[in-house]
Amino acid sequence: MKWIEMDIRSEEAYNQAKEWYDEVVFTKKVYLKDSPNFEELKGEVKALREKYEKVALLIVTEKPSLIREIRKRIPNALIYVQGGNLRVVRFAIENRVDAIISPEYGRKDSGLDHVLARLAARNNVAIGFSLSPLLRANSYERANILRFMMRNWRLVEKYKVPRFLTSSAESKWEVRFPRDLMSLGINIGMEIPQAKASLSFYPEIILKKPKKG
Repeated sequence: MKWIEMDIRSEEAYNQAKEWYDEVVFTKKVYLKDSPNFEELKGEVKALREKYEKVALLIVTEKPSLIREIRKRIPNALIYVQGGNLRVVRFAIENRVDAIISPEYGRKDSGLDHVLARLAARNNVAIGFSLSPLLRANSYERANILRFMMRNWRLVEKYKVPRFLTSSAESKWEVRFPRDLMSLGINIGMEIPQAKASLSFYPEIILKKPKKG
């Protein structure tokens, strides 16, 4: 079985993850208020691909139209969108990004419903279940996040949405063994084979998707 970490956000975290995983995706977080300098961003992505091979851009924005621009003009990276804003998430799913990371992020609900889950399944958009927000939360927040993740897992499973488990690590201390991420999956309701598939089968399918252009 090939273990795949889909969201690692620093060089030190990447180097740690490479010791434990067969493949690792390096993620560059991009905060957008307006259209970026696309030539500059393409150059950054090219340099990252030369260094890490598999690269994702995590888009954090309140302006949905920017997601379409990124998706069209940066064809050589996976496109992730940070969950939290329902309008942004819906637009991202409609425009067939590769994944939504933590739909419940910063919310007082799960950030995903039947309509969005069905649309994600139809458009082949994955849901990333991330450990990172749990590591940074207090005990009350952690209980709520887990409850929301459990709801999202039920929707993902019901509608057969692509999915993956990830640490979303920003430092080497946040990287976790595959079995630890499997434990996260089991805690939110996955069976052991489903947790394994969320670190191998589904990530491999996502990585093999045709590039956008």
